Amino acid sequence: MMKNIHLERNDMGNNKKQKTKIKTDKLSGILAAVALVLAGIGVGLTGGKITAIFNPEEKEVEVYMETKGSITLSDEQPEAVIENENGELETEQLPAVEEISGDEFNTEEGLDLGQGAYYDYSTPTAWKNATMGQCIDFDGKWGSQCVDAFATFHYEYTGRWADVCGTGAARGLWKCKENNAGDEYDLITDVTKVQAGDWLIFDGGKYGHVGMAMGPYNNGYVALLGENQGGAKCPGGGAATNIINMSTKTFLGAFRPKIYEQPEPTPAPVVDKCQSWDLKKGDTLGQVMKECENRIVWGSAMDDYAKTWVDESTGQVVYDGWYNSSNGVGLYAGHKIVRK
Repeated sequence: MMKNIHLERNDMGNNKKQKTKIKTDKLSGILAAVALVLAGIGVGLTGGKITAIFNPEEKEVEVYMETKGSITLSDEQPEAVIENENGELETEQLPAVEEISGDEFNTEEGLDLGQGAYYDYSTPTAWKNATMGQCIDFDGKWGSQCVDAFATFHYEYTGRWADVCGTGAARGLWKCKENNAGDEYDLITDVTKVQAGDWLIFDGGKYGHVGMAMGPYNNGYVALLGENQGGAKCPGGGAATNIINMSTKTFLGAFRPKIYEQPEPTPAPVVDKCQSWDLKKGDTLGQVMKECENRIVWGSAMDDYAKTWVDESTGQVVYDGWYNSSNGVGLYAGHKIVRK
């Protein structure tokens, strides 16, 4: 993480122009931060203009971006946690973002649906692989905005149109949460319960933001796949799908597709060792009696106890193993004995 970097973002008039000021005590930190801003955040927010001015004496860079929406960088840049296709968690250094406000979304039905493209949504990873770097313009207006990606997923998955309650804004998806959820989604209100595949709705700015979680909640952030959040510039405006490390401070709620629900792990059955005992090398029937009967009694009492246990693999009573086998063995490591 680049802890020596201070990022200051100021709006400069109706979200049309913004200035990011970067201060650091190391020249290498400045260069890394500029690369982060230009490559990971600024380019293609809404296809705006970017200007960077470097002052070597003050060790400071000012980056100016003219946009329709706005992105506010986090002061710190913590690592993102992403779930891979095997369900394992991995860390990755991604641009950490405090707040996003995209552009307006057209609420009319019967529009373009991204030039008829279909994107595999069978798993969160499949959706990521299908849409990463793509310019999805569902409504055919204002280019590739964040709601376009959700609207495309929602239409493919449910056959219904996303409802923003007439707001034209991403946050409107949560205002109409019951209507959008239908029978296909569960509504998640506890951000700490977020999992890969959830569609997260954020407040902030004029329009808010929406994207798909690529991993769990992680100390106030979540890896977020979405459009118009700093990806490559799209021809019609907006920005292509990318992944950022998004702050959850403006989290409103999430839609969890029921096809992505991760079932609660089935608890391992509790085995009563006094009814079933997996034998290990060195186990004795005296040890079994002590644990199960809280006593050890030798002689005929032990013989009678041995007659109550059967080797599941051989079907032989433990007592018979002692007195009827050539080697006098009744317990075998790796076998299981069960009570009659």
